[in-house]
Amino acid sequence: MRRTLGKLTASALACLALGLTAGCGSSSSTATDPGQGPASDPAGLPSRTPGTIEGAKVLPLISMTGAGGQPQRTATQLNSTPDLKAFARQFRVPAMWHRIDSEVGDKIGKPGHQLVGQIVAVGCDRPPGADVVVNGDGDIVLMPHEVASPLEECLAAVTTVALAVLPRS
Repeated sequence: MRRTLGKLTASALACLALGLTAGCGSSSSTATDPGQGPASDPAGLPSRTPGTIEGAKVLPLISMTGAGGQPQRTATQLNSTPDLKAFARQFRVPAMWHRIDSEVGDKIGKPGHQLVGQIVAVGCDRPPGADVVVNGDGDIVLMPHEVASPLEECLAAVTTVALAVLPRS
Protein backbone atom coordinates (compact mmCIF):
# COMPACT_ATOMS: atom_id res chain seq x y z
CA MET A 1 0.00 0.00 0.00
CA ARG A 2 2.78 2.41 0.96
CA ARG A 3 4.68 1.82 -2.31
CA THR A 4 1.53 2.39 -4.36
CA LEU A 5 0.83 5.61 -2.48
CA GLY A 6 4.47 6.68 -2.97
CA LYS A 7 4.26 6.04 -6.71
CA LEU A 8 0.99 7.98 -6.97
CA THR A 9 2.49 10.87 -5.00
CA ALA A 10 5.60 10.89 -7.19
CA SER A 11 3.45 10.89 -10.33
CA ALA A 12 1.33 13.75 -9.04
CA LEU A 13 4.42 15.77 -8.14
CA ALA A 14 5.90 15.16 -11.57
CA CYS A 15 2.70 16.40 -13.19
CA LEU A 16 2.70 19.52 -11.05
CA ALA A 17 6.36 20.25 -11.70
CA LEU A 18 6.13 19.80 -15.43
CA GLY A 19 2.85 21.67 -15.64
CA LEU A 20 1.42 18.94 -17.82
CA THR A 21 -2.29 19.48 -17.70
CA ALA A 22 -3.50 17.34 -20.57
CA GLY A 23 -1.45 14.30 -19.51
CA CYS A 24 -2.47 14.56 -15.87
CA GLY A 25 -6.23 14.65 -16.05
CA SER A 26 -7.11 18.16 -17.17
CA SER A 27 -8.17 19.25 -20.62
CA SER A 28 -7.31 22.93 -20.28
CA SER A 29 -4.51 24.50 -22.26
CA THR A 30 -2.83 27.85 -22.57
CA ALA A 31 -1.62 29.72 -25.60
CA THR A 32 1.07 32.33 -25.90
CA ASP A 33 0.99 35.40 -28.07
CA PRO A 34 3.53 34.83 -30.85
CA GLY A 35 3.84 38.60 -31.29
CA GLN A 36 5.55 38.96 -27.93
CA GLY A 37 9.18 38.09 -27.35
CA PRO A 38 10.23 35.74 -24.56
CA ALA A 39 9.25 36.87 -21.11
CA SER A 40 11.94 37.34 -18.47
CA ASP A 41 12.12 36.15 -14.90
CA PRO A 42 12.91 38.61 -12.07
CA ALA A 43 16.64 38.10 -12.61
CA GLY A 44 16.26 39.24 -16.23
CA LEU A 45 16.90 35.78 -17.68
CA PRO A 46 14.66 34.73 -20.58
CA SER A 47 11.93 32.36 -19.47
CA ARG A 48 12.07 28.79 -20.69
CA THR A 49 9.42 26.53 -22.14
CA PRO A 50 8.10 23.60 -20.04
CA GLY A 51 10.10 20.37 -20.21
CA THR A 52 13.68 19.31 -19.68
CA ILE A 53 16.53 21.81 -20.03
CA GLU A 54 19.05 20.89 -22.72
CA GLY A 55 22.65 21.04 -21.54
CA ALA A 56 21.80 21.09 -17.82
CA LYS A 57 24.18 19.12 -15.60
CA VAL A 58 23.03 17.84 -12.22
CA LEU A 59 25.91 17.63 -9.76
CA PRO A 60 26.17 14.67 -7.34
CA LEU A 61 23.31 14.87 -4.83
CA ILE A 62 24.28 15.83 -1.29
CA SER A 63 22.52 13.93 1.51
CA MET A 64 22.99 14.38 5.24
CA THR A 65 21.16 12.99 8.25
CA GLY A 66 19.61 15.60 10.54
CA ALA A 67 20.53 18.59 8.37
CA GLY A 68 17.04 20.12 8.55
CA GLY A 69 15.27 22.15 5.89
CA GLN A 70 12.03 21.50 4.03
CA PRO A 71 11.51 20.07 0.53
CA GLN A 72 11.11 22.90 -1.97
CA ARG A 73 8.79 23.14 -4.98
CA THR A 74 11.24 25.07 -7.17
CA ALA A 75 14.98 25.61 -7.45
CA THR A 76 16.78 28.63 -5.99
CA GLN A 77 19.25 30.69 -8.02
CA LEU A 78 22.77 30.36 -6.59
CA ASN A 79 24.68 32.73 -8.85
CA SER A 80 26.64 34.57 -6.15
CA THR A 81 28.21 33.91 -2.77
CA PRO A 82 25.40 35.84 -0.98
CA ASP A 83 22.81 33.65 -2.81
CA LEU A 84 24.65 30.53 -1.66
CA LYS A 85 24.88 31.75 1.95
CA ALA A 86 21.17 32.61 2.01
CA PHE A 87 20.35 29.10 0.70
CA ALA A 88 22.59 27.51 3.36
CA ARG A 89 20.90 29.31 6.28
CA GLN A 90 18.07 26.77 6.27
CA PHE A 91 20.34 23.93 7.40
CA ARG A 92 20.92 23.11 11.07
CA VAL A 93 24.40 21.71 10.66
CA PRO A 94 27.42 23.58 9.27
CA ALA A 95 28.62 20.38 7.61
CA MET A 96 25.82 20.65 5.03
CA TRP A 97 26.90 24.20 4.16
CA HIS A 98 30.53 23.05 3.79
CA ARG A 99 29.56 20.16 1.49
CA ILE A 100 27.48 22.46 -0.73
CA ASP A 101 30.18 25.12 -0.76
CA SER A 102 32.89 22.62 -1.73
CA GLU A 103 30.71 21.26 -4.55
CA VAL A 104 29.81 24.61 -6.11
CA GLY A 105 32.61 26.95 -5.06
CA ASP A 106 34.32 27.17 -8.46
CA LYS A 107 31.05 27.16 -10.41
CA ILE A 108 29.57 30.38 -8.97
CA GLY A 109 29.60 33.25 -11.44
CA LYS A 110 30.94 31.12 -14.29
CA PRO A 111 30.23 33.00 -17.55
CA GLY A 112 27.46 31.51 -19.69
CA HIS A 113 26.08 29.36 -16.90
CA GLN A 114 23.77 29.66 -13.93
CA LEU A 115 23.71 27.56 -10.79
CA VAL A 116 20.56 26.40 -9.00
CA GLY A 117 19.89 24.35 -5.88
CA GLN A 118 16.88 22.76 -4.24
CA ILE A 119 16.08 20.53 -1.29
CA VAL A 120 14.53 17.62 -3.16
CA ALA A 121 13.84 15.25 -0.27
CA VAL A 122 13.64 15.13 3.52
CA GLY A 123 12.84 11.68 4.85
CA CYS A 124 14.08 8.13 5.08
CA ASP A 125 15.20 7.75 1.48
CA ARG A 126 17.95 9.28 -0.62
CA PRO A 127 16.96 9.76 -4.27
CA PRO A 128 19.50 8.26 -6.69
CA GLY A 129 19.55 11.37 -8.90
CA ALA A 130 17.49 14.24 -10.26
CA ASP A 131 16.40 15.81 -13.54
CA VAL A 132 16.24 19.52 -14.39
CA VAL A 133 12.86 20.59 -15.77
CA VAL A 134 10.84 23.74 -16.28
CA ASN A 135 7.28 23.62 -14.93
CA GLY A 136 4.21 25.23 -16.47
CA ASP A 137 4.89 28.50 -14.63
CA GLY A 138 8.39 28.74 -16.14
CA ASP A 139 10.10 27.86 -12.85
CA ILE A 140 13.14 25.59 -12.76
CA VAL A 141 12.52 22.40 -10.76
CA LEU A 142 15.01 19.70 -9.79
CA MET A 143 12.90 16.53 -9.87
CA PRO A 144 14.30 13.67 -7.77
CA HIS A 145 14.35 10.19 -9.28
CA GLU A 146 12.12 7.61 -7.67
CA VAL A 147 13.73 5.46 -4.97
CA ALA A 148 13.74 1.80 -6.05
CA SER A 149 13.25 0.30 -2.57
CA PRO A 150 11.77 2.91 -0.20
CA LEU A 151 12.50 2.35 3.47
CA GLU A 152 9.49 1.66 5.69
CA GLU A 153 10.88 3.68 8.60
CA CYS A 154 14.03 5.44 9.74
CA LEU A 155 15.53 6.80 12.94
CA ALA A 156 16.36 10.25 11.59
CA ALA A 157 15.38 12.20 8.51
CA VAL A 158 17.90 12.60 5.70
CA THR A 159 17.99 15.90 3.81
CA THR A 160 18.94 15.64 0.13
CA VAL A 161 20.00 18.68 -1.89
CA ALA A 162 20.27 18.72 -5.67
CA LEU A 163 22.49 21.27 -7.44
CA ALA A 164 22.60 21.89 -11.17
CA VAL A 165 24.60 23.96 -13.63
CA LEU A 166 22.43 25.34 -16.44
CA PRO A 167 23.39 27.03 -19.67
CA ARG A 168 22.12 30.61 -19.85
CA SER A 169 19.48 30.86 -22.54
